[in-house]
Amino acid sequence: MVATAVLVTLFLLLLITKWYGNHLYQLAALPAFFGHLFVSIVVVPRLPYTWDIGQFHTVASGIVSGNLVSASSTVTAYGTVQGLLYVFFPSQPTTAAVFNGFFAVLVYIPAAYLYRSLYPWMTEHNYGIMALILYLPLPFLFFSLPMRDALSVFSFISFLALAVYVLRERDIAVGLTILPLWGMIFLLRPELGLIGLIGFGAAGSVDLIRTLKLELSIPSLAIVLSGIGAIGFGLFAEVLYSFESVNEELAYRAKGGAVYLDGMQYNSWFDFLLAAPGRALYFLFTPFPLHVESIFHLLTFTATPIVIVLFVSAVRSLYECEFDERIAVLLVVVFLTGSAGYGAINSNFGTGVRHRVIFEFILIIVAAPVIDRWELLVRQWLGVVPCNRSEHDEKQRETQELDGHV
Repeated sequence: MVATAVLVTLFLLLLITKWYGNHLYQLAALPAFFGHLFVSIVVVPRLPYTWDIGQFHTVASGIVSGNLVSASSTVTAYGTVQGLLYVFFPSQPTTAAVFNGFFAVLVYIPAAYLYRSLYPWMTEHNYGIMALILYLPLPFLFFSLPMRDALSVFSFISFLALAVYVLRERDIAVGLTILPLWGMIFLLRPELGLIGLIGFGAAGSVDLIRTLKLELSIPSLAIVLSGIGAIGFGLFAEVLYSFESVNEELAYRAKGGAVYLDGMQYNSWFDFLLAAPGRALYFLFTPFPLHVESIFHLLTFTATPIVIVLFVSAVRSLYECEFDERIAVLLVVVFLTGSAGYGAINSNFGTGVRHRVIFEFILIIVAAPVIDRWELLVRQWLGVVPCNRSEHDEKQRETQELDGHV
């Protein structure tokens, strides 16, 4: 039984939501947490898909019993975390799923800090963003699995929030806490560690330009980002993948019933760079309608219109609204490099929809003004007055109001 794990995580959740101090978040977080419990305990065992659950469980069980199990570094990293849970709680995958539901609910806290930092004029809490972060269907399912997705996304979004805090407050002590967090992210998903490092470097460069009181123009920004991009590509080629391993990974990913662009191989790094934009589009927006051949494909296809709407809304928000350039550069660079990096390797939309959850959350953060506009329209339609909006907030809303036809 995993009752002990449920009680511990529920107690921690109540403490954290009490400390966070937002009453609506408390009301929204508890149903989300119990929803994750229902999916992980009742639904997941009855699904005909096993994903990589068995691999993580085998590594975790081996660590508890003192037997080292041969596995990839990333599987071993999360298997070690899962093994630590097995020391104190029942040694079964559902234990990890319970804690994943806990991490999934906490993701909103750093995400809220990010969108309020990007758009300082916005109100403190946007209920539409909260609902999307907590209840977006496919992420809700994946975060209920006893795998590394929930912990990876929570850690990465927290890393971005801490990076923004350091840039804004110049807090060295908090900056030191980023290092072990980044190390954990690099162990769980090395590509995310590299993407976060590139994004932080780009935002730091913009911050340096502003500190030196230089003109932050599009040409100067393009030069800085080109240099950061070249460094990032060099790290990708030297640290993560050699040219041979890129093709090997590409062939390995092109397996199963959810494959796209199968049979493709790179002949040079120039081919890799040339194909990156197109493959990034596949990564972000697959499956396409002609890819749907099963009920699971249809389920994943339901996320495609959501991603398209969020992408258009994010672009519209940046175009129409005032924002903090440092945070915008951080999020945009992370989104673009992450989409290009994952897209260059991934050839299976079944895996892709799990890996792009982080980038969907970034789209939600960047699209916050449009989502806020939707919320106001729904409130007006329902006849509910936003009681938490002060007169100052309303004036800011008038100056930042988007076209009603968004």
